[in-house]
Amino acid sequence: MKAKVLFVDDEAGGRKLLSGFLEKQGCDIDAFGDAESALAAFKKQGYDIALVDVKLPGMNGIELTARMLEIDPSLPVVLITAFGGVETALAGMKAGAADYLTKPVDLEELKIVIAKQLEHRNLEDENRILREQLESVFPEDIVAESKQMQEILSTVSRVARTNTPVLITGESGVGKELIARTIHNASGRRGNFVPVNCAAIPETLIESELFGAEPGAYTGAKKRMRGKIELADRGTFFLDEIGELPLNLQPKLLRFLQEGSFYRLGGDSQICPDVRVVAATNRDVIDMFGDGKMREDLYFRLAVITIEIPPLRERQKDLLELAERLVRRFTEKHGKRVKGFSREATDAILRHKWPGNVRELSNSIERAVLLSRTELLTPENLQMMTFFSPAQSDLLADIEKAHIGKILEATGWQMTLAAERLGVHRNTLRNKIKEYSLKKGGD
Repeated sequence: MKAKVLFVDDEAGGRKLLSGFLEKQGCDIDAFGDAESALAAFKKQGYDIALVDVKLPGMNGIELTARMLEIDPSLPVVLITAFGGVETALAGMKAGAADYLTKPVDLEELKIVIAKQLEHRNLEDENRILREQLESVFPEDIVAESKQMQEILSTVSRVARTNTPVLITGESGVGKELIARTIHNASGRRGNFVPVNCAAIPETLIESELFGAEPGAYTGAKKRMRGKIELADRGTFFLDEIGELPLNLQPKLLRFLQEGSFYRLGGDSQICPDVRVVAATNRDVIDMFGDGKMREDLYFRLAVITIEIPPLRERQKDLLELAERLVRRFTEKHGKRVKGFSREATDAILRHKWPGNVRELSNSIERAVLLSRTELLTPENLQMMTFFSPAQSDLLADIEKAHIGKILEATGWQMTLAAERLGVHRNTLRNKIKEYSLKKGGD
């Protein structure tokens, strides 16, 4: 347990005992008998954690805590108090202390508390550094106010510079490709980020799209075509909607993951690109196994690291922050004067389930900004502009029906692709098809 520790206690015996114990644990200790000396030392150099007795001569421990946190707000401070001073310690935690211990201090408990606080600080540092790295690439898209997203960014920071395959799961529209791009941008790889959506490519073309083809490999193949995996050499290959990859191609992808090589369609030369593979799916993995949509050996090869992105409705801190950012972005983009949301609109955003997640939220807010005549968006603005909110009139229902039908026909009734373009979950799309009695090739 390596850490630079500031320890303040006016009792010489207690200072000696705890300092000796922590030094044996590998800590570097600076111990002081009064707050003034400790504060002077703190101003000159940084510490990983501070252990502060509440009762000190002159400036007390709570005052010292407040002064140190003014200088370094991320410093974990653990207060030490006599058994009867718990209420005082709790008051110190309200002032910013991270935890407290009672005298006589249990040495094993002390070790656990310090380890916990150091781990928490390291996590915050990782997230801060990663956000700083990413701000130049995605200044408005990475929102990590929630604990869930902070943990995801922490995982990204730890795995980005490895070659380990990553599987990203989550509902449509939660930002799976954004996280995949984030992994690539933080990886230091010099090649391109090359995405392929398995649900958007006809089954007859997907093998050549992924692995390439030699002249004469199929009717109309007159030139050598490099596949997307090959084009991702020295970069990242992102395979979206992996559950839609045809079963007959899954063994070939598995061999590439295991051996690092493949053959173009119709070719006999081994291709060995340096590629990091990231995959994603919005389907439940157990369902994919049950439906026979995915080989288990391929899944386990892809899911060495799994990142599950929660739906937006479960990340309300992210939801509100993202909504505010989107208003600013679309206000600037379209030259409008919208300043934000009314209180009622904020409540409506929090109540709505957002089945299309970030994609639906973005579509809704952009339309609302475009058509709003006021500085604050209202629930009516958001509801009118969201295709998958309850229609308030027959006219809106007709518009919604026509739009859904148009997208379905344009995508050849590929449910995953149509839902993606509409910014909703596939279940929502199916319900709308049933509600409006839509049929392929029909009115």
